[in-house]
Amino acid sequence: MEKIVTQAQNWLEELLTLMGFPSTVTVAEDKENTLVMGPWLVIEEKNLSSSQIERLLAENGLALDAIQYLLNASLRPAVADGGINFTPITVELAEFRSRRQSELISLSEMAAQRVRETLEPVEMEDMTAADRRQVHSFFEDSQDLETESQGYEPHRRLVIRPRR
Repeated sequence: MEKIVTQAQNWLEELLTLMGFPSTVTVAEDKENTLVMGPWLVIEEKNLSSSQIERLLAENGLALDAIQYLLNASLRPAVADGGINFTPITVELAEFRSRRQSELISLSEMAAQRVRETLEPVEMEDMTAADRRQVHSFFEDSQDLETESQGYEPHRRLVIRPRR
């Protein structure tokens, strides 16, 4: 997996340069207190202007999500050919993912409490694929609750319900 992460790091640095946002990318393996296991690629802020950071994080991180999606999509064939079990890579900038994850945990805990009190499913807000993956991970080991994605992009959302 280390070779794949290095390949991903180089790919991301090259993409950022082509976009006119040259920056260094560092690897933060299995960040603590995170729902998303696996490698995180952190785009270093020091080489970016505040305007560039704002553009990458605008519209609730839409560009960052797109970059992360393209990165993982480009790696899947190489990983499959090598017979390696693929763990998606998370792309982080300015603690955006970490802050969003805290919000998702809070929303998930409130929804879980409501489901446990009412025994009725709770439909969460529309979420990106990256956000949905984090919420699914949050409930992965739950004995009494399960999750399911419903709808179509860009209005796909997560439903939390009592485990059947």
